Amino acid sequence: VRIRHLLSTKFFESAHGRIADTDSHNGSHPLIFMHGLPTAKELWQPILPHLTADFRCITFDLNDYGESEKIGRPITHQERADVLDELRAYLGLPQFNLVAHDLGSSVAMDYMGTYGRFVQKLVIMSPPVYPDFKEPFIVKLVRVRGLGEVLVRVIRPLLFNIGIKQGLVHKENFTPDLLHAFAGPFSDKVGQAALLRNLRWGRPFHVFRDYPQIIQSITAPTLIIQGRHDPYIPHNQVERMHQAITNSRLSYIEDGSHFLPIDTPEAIEQEINFFIRKL
Repeated sequence: VRIRHLLSTKFFESAHGRIADTDSHNGSHPLIFMHGLPTAKELWQPILPHLTADFRCITFDLNDYGESEKIGRPITHQERADVLDELRAYLGLPQFNLVAHDLGSSVAMDYMGTYGRFVQKLVIMSPPVYPDFKEPFIVKLVRVRGLGEVLVRVIRPLLFNIGIKQGLVHKENFTPDLLHAFAGPFSDKVGQAALLRNLRWGRPFHVFRDYPQIIQSITAPTLIIQGRHDPYIPHNQVERMHQAITNSRLSYIEDGSHFLPIDTPEAIEQEINFFIRKL
């Protein structure tokens, strides 16, 4: 059975600002989907209609992204993880399945380190999670003081087009609607400042320093998904993660790149359907 149309956005007040979320409500298996940099909850739109009817699908915009509040200050990955748990409690979920992409996978590590008892199953896609991870060149450019401010003000849509399409095999899947959903909230001065904060989230050797220990402690069944042609996440990152998590499976998407829910939605929904429903 395949259902699911576009869901209306609602909001809740977290300790770190107002959060935009969507909730299908139906379904006995709750899944919370967490996007990464530089996307938004709409990252998951291509796969939601194809997930089985017994899934309750929840998406949300991280603080400083999408329709969520631009909070005017830097926010740590741990604080983002705290907000995710506020969302879980707000929705009344004693446990749930967590699906995370890109920098959302990094936040998921902080979540697992603090709140892992609430996660039934974990799906990680294109994860930057090790302290020796090297930031993409485009991120390094925007981190240069002065240059970054000019780039996000003058060529912001181009930055999104280049950065996201470089992470797609099927570039035609990146529609104008998705570009607007990702880049639109960063169009004014407040949004541009938020985008800079997001791009300057910290250095991996510092932010990710506790992740290897957290990864080794994960006991929840875990699915790691990686695009074979990902230009941003080296394969050794996912291989190490797979080796460190005893109860894990690593799946390569042969014709996929980095932004997998956009690039290969059919393959991703099949992976999630099988993994979550598997006893």
